[in-house]
Amino acid sequence: MTTKGTSEQPLNTGRDRSYSAYDRWLAEQDVPIQTGYYVEDAREIKRGWWALRGCPAAILNLKGHEGVTEAHVLEIPPGETIPPFRMAIEDVVYVMEGQGICTVWAEGHPKVSFEWQKHSLFRIPTNYYYQLSNARGGSSALTLHISYLPLAMTTNSNPKYIFDNPFVDTGELYGDESGFYAHEARAVKRANGGTEWYGNFFPDLTVWDKLEAYGGDGRWAMGGGLTFPNSSHRPGLMVLPSRRYRGAHRHGLGVTIIGIQEAKGLVLMWPPEGGPDDVIETPWQEGSVFVPPNMWYHQHINTGGTENRQLRLFPPRPIMNYSMYDPRQYVPFVEEETWVKEKFEADLAKNGLTSLMPDEAFTNPDFKFPADFLTKD
Repeated sequence: MTTKGTSEQPLNTGRDRSYSAYDRWLAEQDVPIQTGYYVEDAREIKRGWWALRGCPAAILNLKGHEGVTEAHVLEIPPGETIPPFRMAIEDVVYVMEGQGICTVWAEGHPKVSFEWQKHSLFRIPTNYYYQLSNARGGSSALTLHISYLPLAMTTNSNPKYIFDNPFVDTGELYGDESGFYAHEARAVKRANGGTEWYGNFFPDLTVWDKLEAYGGDGRWAMGGGLTFPNSSHRPGLMVLPSRRYRGAHRHGLGVTIIGIQEAKGLVLMWPPEGGPDDVIETPWQEGSVFVPPNMWYHQHINTGGTENRQLRLFPPRPIMNYSMYDPRQYVPFVEEETWVKEKFEADLAKNGLTSLMPDEAFTNPDFKFPADFLTKD
């Protein structure tokens, strides 16, 4: 098993994909660029002045982003407000540290402001100006931003189209009578009986308690049902109770996954034909960011004494390969390599804990997990 984290490197133009418009744009940016498979703690990576945003920043160009999605960290100095910014695609913002105010507006229209805090999640609609202010005078605020910038540049390679485009749909921000950034999310029932929670601002994901079980045998976890209405972005909140793990699975590229809770865990990732020596061990803790490469197997493992939460920002649905039949999308526990369970139990032991995984799940292909699997300690 290998552990390959993130490093600050010059842009590698010799990757498997061709040298893209996003690559060319990225090479021109005056900001540290982090590469690799994951970031152990995005709050701790090296940042430098980014002229485009007018503040210290760092760009994450991880293996699994693969020309579809991107992520970057902005630092808002104590008591300061960074310059207004807009782009012709949506911007999703997660607050890693700090407290402040976000102001959003279209030119010639009233400004709309709301307060954010650590663990807030919100969306900036396409081509609206927005400005972030740090309400604290003693420490910097840190925000993590996710967008489809690489994908957008495959349709129009001119950066001016993204960053200097006058079009804006004013009805998006100003046409919502309940308030685009209302603090209360709206419940919408799914056809399968579950609930989605529609909103553009979620104040604190670590206390979000509208959770429902999902996944099925071998894949059980709790989901938050977060939904950005009328958005191309699909957020997901996954909560895994302590001393449990999910079976390995795979899907398409570009899913940015963020550890949002002070907890202990790991994610194992490996290529489809890989063996134990090809496994990338990724920490799953507060501040960690990882993006599974295209169709790589990965599984989420909670080795701590508390639940572990992760925020996931998905690419457009067709890129996930969900429409294609994949007989090996999931690895049943009965077919799992024995070292996975052994590592899980060894890491639990280091924390003075024991497994809550049913032993029969690893020997009986017809085993059904009990109804209280996610709640019983």
